[in-house]
Amino acid sequence: MKQILWLLLFFISIAKASEYKIGNGVQIGNLPIYAGGYITLDYIKREDNYNRFRIDDIALITYGNHKRLSYLIELEIKDSYIKEWGKRESLKTNSNLKIERLYFDYLYSDTVELKFGKFNTPVGYWNLTPIGALRDSASNPYLAYILYPRYSTGIQIDYENHLDNDNRYTMMIQNSNDLDDRYNNIIVKKHYILGLEHIGQYLSYKANVGYFQTKSNDDFYYFLLSALYEKELYEIAIEYGARRDNSSWKVPYAFYLQGVYHVASLHDIIARFESYKIDEGAYRDENIGVIGYTYRPIEPITYKLEYQLRSYTNESQIKASFSILF
Repeated sequence: MKQILWLLLFFISIAKASEYKIGNGVQIGNLPIYAGGYITLDYIKREDNYNRFRIDDIALITYGNHKRLSYLIELEIKDSYIKEWGKRESLKTNSNLKIERLYFDYLYSDTVELKFGKFNTPVGYWNLTPIGALRDSASNPYLAYILYPRYSTGIQIDYENHLDNDNRYTMMIQNSNDLDDRYNNIIVKKHYILGLEHIGQYLSYKANVGYFQTKSNDDFYYFLLSALYEKELYEIAIEYGARRDNSSWKVPYAFYLQGVYHVASLHDIIARFESYKIDEGAYRDENIGVIGYTYRPIEPITYKLEYQLRSYTNESQIKASFSILF
C-alpha cells in the first residue's frame, strides 16, 4: 500500500492543482498522461452472526492517449485489511501489489480497434464495469465469478461499421499465461472468445462464446447471452450463460436480472434476482434476491446499502459499501 500512496502523492505534487477535478485524475505536467485511482470499503452482516469489515480495493490508475494510441495501467492491492468477528474471529492484511489491468488500445481505422495486454474479459456487460464506484450495486452476481476468467491477457480485435449497421464483432485470443494471475478467479493458459453485439438507441444485446484451458490442462467451453435496456429514469440488464467441459455441464446455468430506477439525480433503487447451479467441487444450487439503495453526493463518491435474501438462509446478509474515485 505504501507504494501506491507514495506514487499518488508524487503525481499530485506535479499536477496542475487548479485543473484537478475529483474522479478525473490529475494531469502530469503538459503530457497526455493522467493519474488517479479508487478506494472501496465494505461491511457485511450475515444472518448466522458473521460480520466482516474490509478494505476491498486500493488502486492506482494511469492512462492517456496520443493520436490513435491510448493506454491504461491499473495497479491494485486487493483485500488489504479484513476484520471478521461474531461467528468467526480473524484479522488479515495484504500488501501485495498486483497488475489489475495493463493494456494499449490502437484505433487501426474507423472500423477496426485493437487492444493488447491484460484487460477485462470482453463478455457480457457486467464484466466490463470493473470499478466499484461505477457499478450500481454493492455486490456482484455469482455469474461473474463462475463462468469465465474475469481477466484475459492477449489481443482483442473489434470491428464496427456505423455506416452499414450498429453491430460490433469481437474476437479475443490468449495463448499464454496471465500477465499477473494472483487475483484472477480462474487461472488459464489459453482463452479464445467470439462475440457479436447489436447497439441500439435504448436496447443493446450481445452473444459470446468462449473456450479456455486451465493451467492443469482442463478444457472448458461457455456461452453468455446479455441484454441492456437504458432509459433516462431506469435501466434493465439481463445475462444468462452456462459452462461445460468435454463430458458434462459444470455450470448448467447462471443467470441474473437487475433493474435500476433513478429516483433522483443522486439516488438509485436497485433490485436483482439471480440463480445459478454449480456441479463441480462443492455442489451448489441457489437463488438470490437483492434490494439496494445507492447514493452519489457527487459522481465519483458512492454509498451503497443492500439486503440479500438467499436460498441458504443463514447466508442472507446486509451489505454496505463506500467507494471513491480520485
